[in-house]
Amino acid sequence: MPKKVKLSKDVLQILFKPMSNKVVQNLVKGWGFGPVGNLKKEEIVNVLDGKELILPKFLDLLLLNDMNTVFKVNMWDLYNYSNSITDIDVNDLENVLNQTLKSDKASFRVFELSKGKEYYVVYSFEEEPLLVEQWDFDYKVINQVSRIRGIINLDKQTLLIGGDSNKKVEEFKKTLQKALSTKFSPITIPPYVLQEFTENETVEKAAFACDSQISGVKGIQKITLEGKDIIGAIKGLQARQEIDFRRVGPLIEAETPKIYLSTEGKIIMKDQKTKDKILKKIKAPPE
Repeated sequence: MPKKVKLSKDVLQILFKPMSNKVVQNLVKGWGFGPVGNLKKEEIVNVLDGKELILPKFLDLLLLNDMNTVFKVNMWDLYNYSNSITDIDVNDLENVLNQTLKSDKASFRVFELSKGKEYYVVYSFEEEPLLVEQWDFDYKVINQVSRIRGIINLDKQTLLIGGDSNKKVEEFKKTLQKALSTKFSPITIPPYVLQEFTENETVEKAAFACDSQISGVKGIQKITLEGKDIIGAIKGLQARQEIDFRRVGPLIEAETPKIYLSTEGKIIMKDQKTKDKILKKIKAPPE
């Protein structure tokens, strides 16, 4: 018998809060509690309160909640893909990914965030066992589980990948490429896009490449500025002190309360609206 988790109204409200109605509905449709997936979030919480859910299904809920947290604080790499993908069948893709992987210590889960538009792919894998001391001379072996995350956007034809292990990111990318019969290519963000984006935003951190051919100074690769309003301060320095950091080289990093962007194609997005706006602007045509 699989382990079960007793659902609590308070816990469900917390876990459901960052998710849209549609994401919650899609998730609970496979939980076996009848036509719950047609209700609104608040109604779903009331129906599920006190019911028992098998552990794997509850872990799916935790993964989706985790995505909303990780999405706002972790660095993501940007890719486009070569072949047009019009739709994704979540179950089919998940099955193909796991069959391609052929491992009992790693697995893929696929979630639909928006029908025909956006999908969340999680690659979970066991790392080397960790020996933890609980009390004096009492040890416990823990099988650590790490994750690589991806968000496929069919509308913008982009893939976001987040993860700390370069080796596992490559594994994730190659397995997904094979399953979708496509090729992912890194997207770099031109400095002018960063410049345009910062014009009407409050920039709290900015980095400029210190090109020796432009600045006439060797030994400095970049100059980073931090503050409450970097762009406004630069204009003030230029007007009063004739100091303009933009003259040393192009803008290569910019961070606002809503987003972080770098010309290397790395991004941190703190809300969905800003993410959609940026993906639309920086989307490079596939090769």
